[in-house]
Amino acid sequence: MGHRTHEVRCPKIRVLGLALVLAAAGTPAFGGSGFPDGGMHHGKFWKKSKVRHELQLTDDEVRTLEHIFARNQQTLTDLEADVERKKDELDTLFTLLIADERATGPTKRSARTTLEQARAKLGKARVTLLLEMRNVLTPRQRATLARLSEKRHDEEEDDHKD
Repeated sequence: MGHRTHEVRCPKIRVLGLALVLAAAGTPAFGGSGFPDGGMHHGKFWKKSKVRHELQLTDDEVRTLEHIFARNQQTLTDLEADVERKKDELDTLFTLLIADERATGPTKRSARTTLEQARAKLGKARVTLLLEMRNVLTPRQRATLARLSEKRHDEEEDDHKD
């Protein structure tokens, strides 16, 4: 009976795993490509010639990924800006609280909660984008992307050890 439960959960774990892999490839949403051999493609893993070749992406798949990204880009940009604003507001509040010991804790909790909510909204938007992109890729392409991302992650860890 425990084995059957594992079978039911496995696809959910794979989806979450892929979302994390894709997120690593594009985090921050408009930062570097997240893959070796340099270059900035603002989270667009399909723009990297090496990755595109390894995934054997068709022109149609690239166009679809680009369309998905473009359709979501403004929302992600707005949500990232909102998170930054909330962080700045919280930093300002902490500075004021340090200067005035009489300031109350509820304001601090409220600002922290607002920042956490903004981060959650951004995270949800990123995962939604990544899951939509996932549907474009074949299982083989997803596995290859996961392997490339893991390799990149391992290389980054090795670089940090030196």
